[in-house]
Amino acid sequence: MIDLKEIAKVVLLAGGLLLGHAVQAESTVSPAVPYSERAKTAAIYGLGDSGPQGGKVYYVDDTGEHGLEAKAADEINSLSWSDAVTVAGAYGSGWHLPTKTELKVLYEHRNVVGGFAKDDYWSATEQDINSAWIQGFGNGDQDRYNKYSKLSVRAVRSF
Repeated sequence: MIDLKEIAKVVLLAGGLLLGHAVQAESTVSPAVPYSERAKTAAIYGLGDSGPQGGKVYYVDDTGEHGLEAKAADEINSLSWSDAVTVAGAYGSGWHLPTKTELKVLYEHRNVVGGFAKDDYWSATEQDINSAWIQGFGNGDQDRYNKYSKLSVRAVRSF
């Protein structure tokens, strides 16, 4: 014989599960927003602004939504290349030792970011197993140095 109480429990349970899934699905669907309205809600950055992770913005694309930010200060100590790679990456969230190109752009906008020594800075771009590219912040030259040399370091991040 069919127990009406058991059937009622099953029906209520099934109804609750269906309702729960409907509510969950509704909360994950965003209403359609025209592109022109979405663009108004995106963060727009300019040179010298604080970036999304608190660095100084030193490059932005034409939209102002994407670019590069640099830490506000150098590492306290000069570091070998391998230590520089490790320390820059330790900030997390995409922070890294800048590539040769990112470092050149940082040099060109050094006054926007500020706080640079007139020293040589490591880039992440390797020349070979023993050397990597550097950017001179005193003279603007790029050159290669032995990876065991101790140079200045400034971490960067793209957004």
